[in-house]
Amino acid sequence: MRYPHVDERDIRLMEMCREVARICISDEFKRLNRDLAKFYRKSGMKDAFLLAFQDSLFSMYTEMDDDHQLSIEYN
Repeated sequence: MRYPHVDERDIRLMEMCREVARICISDEFKRLNRDLAKFYRKSGMKDAFLLAFQDSLFSMYTEMDDDHQLSIEYN
């Protein structure tokens, strides 16, 4: 049986996917996504659910990244 070749790019991509999955199953993400979808829908935005998901994910991911950067700076 052959094993797939895993390079540094694959490892980074898997780490990113793992973090996105953690975010998407969190209660905080679900609340933010629900609230944004409701707001966007009431505002008449096209693709409100998709935009809410994107904005929620971006917000949580950048917040997580900021927290990670701060922990590196203080260590």
